[in-house]
Amino acid sequence: MFSIEDCQVIQSSLDNLLSLKLLHDAGYRVSDMGCWVTDYAFENMGGDIFMKATERLFGACAEEEEEDGSYDIRKFVILCPDVEELLGVFTKEWVERQLRWNKRVVCDWTGAEMIIELKKMGFIIEIHESPSYFNQFIQELIQIRKLLDRLLVYAQYLKGNRGARYAAFYCEV
Repeated sequence: MFSIEDCQVIQSSLDNLLSLKLLHDAGYRVSDMGCWVTDYAFENMGGDIFMKATERLFGACAEEEEEDGSYDIRKFVILCPDVEELLGVFTKEWVERQLRWNKRVVCDWTGAEMIIELKKMGFIIEIHESPSYFNQFIQELIQIRKLLDRLLVYAQYLKGNRGARYAAFYCEV
């Protein structure tokens, strides 16, 4: 018979495995992202995979922890040079419209929410409450990365990059 802690460890570990599979299916290398099995003795169940996935998708990622009385807020600052490049060509409002993203994603299992804000240097991601399951958040970030890549091809096309003309022909921007 499993205890509650054992069930939480199993669920969190399987969520980590699903998160790595989502990244792998999107074409990212996951073999060097560490162990997906978690332990409830660690404070940050699943958070390491989320942090590594965010770094793999966008670049540098740093975490700031805040406590706001009644619940936890985890803030991630993501430095993404691709966003800087896009905002050098297009307005912030246009990029946000083209990204067609969910600025607020709620975890189906825990009620935790991820709020994403576009900044000049990249993104600010806030996670309210403490999720044990990150796969929905990672799935949304993968979609944002795919849309960023399409916008980058379009920006290169507008700049006159000859190779991007052919790539933009196949992209739906």
